[in-house]
Amino acid sequence: MIGAAGLLFAEHKKKIQKEQQKKAAIEALERVPTVTPTPAATATPTPEPTATVTPTPVITRAPAFVANDYMGTWYSKDGLVTLSIDDLTLKSVTFTFSQAGDNAGTKVSEASDTAKVAGNAAKLSFTDSWENQVRGNMTFDQGRLYLRLNTASPAEGAGVTPKVDGVLTREKAASVTQAPSVTPADNTDKTDLSSRDYIFPDSNSRYLTDEDLSGYSSDQLELAKNEIYARHGRKFVTQRIADYFNSKSWYKGTVEPETFDADTSVFNEYEVANIQKIADTEGKLRSEGK
Repeated sequence: MIGAAGLLFAEHKKKIQKEQQKKAAIEALERVPTVTPTPAATATPTPEPTATVTPTPVITRAPAFVANDYMGTWYSKDGLVTLSIDDLTLKSVTFTFSQAGDNAGTKVSEASDTAKVAGNAAKLSFTDSWENQVRGNMTFDQGRLYLRLNTASPAEGAGVTPKVDGVLTREKAASVTQAPSVTPADNTDKTDLSSRDYIFPDSNSRYLTDEDLSGYSSDQLELAKNEIYARHGRKFVTQRIADYFNSKSWYKGTVEPETFDADTSVFNEYEVANIQKIADTEGKLRSEGK
């Protein structure tokens, strides 16, 4: 009886102890400070870069020539040709042309016309006062005016058949006792290059023909070919060629050969074709020892 009572007392005591431990544990938990959770970091989106549009630069090219430099009256060195530039833009030229058969002016070819300008040259085609069909070119080159005309189809009974090939001047030549023939002989000496500004002044504005190249030696055609390079400022290392172009008032050598030869984009279609044609003829003549 007593043993059973002792056992019940012992179990009751354990129960009380557990209740006390549970209570103490709860109180201990209540005394633990509340931890405020750290808020999760919010990612700030990286702003998309805004592309800055760089405007494409506008390439401004210098005009091929200054029109005002050519307005007015020009004359041939023999005084027989008069050319008046009445209006000139980078697109067209209006002119009046006359060529006398002699200094007395008893027979004169006259014409007025407007032609298109491309680059620094104008291709001419007109009918003069004698009904001659005249063809040629007018070239504006650094203040110089070059005129090349031929009578493509002479009129029957024409007193004058225009033919001009040279640089015009602002000063009219004094009268001479005996005027040269308007139409030079077919055997005109082409070999004297010293007194000529250009061999082919319009090789940058028309295609050269076999007739144009005939009568020249291989050395002269080599100069003609390099004349196209020289217009664009190429320097020359071959002394003979350098001396020739340095004697020309229009030549300004500014580009080293290595730099120039690496870029052929400076040539227009006429120059590319004429360089090849001259080189082919030059090579053929050189192989023949001419």
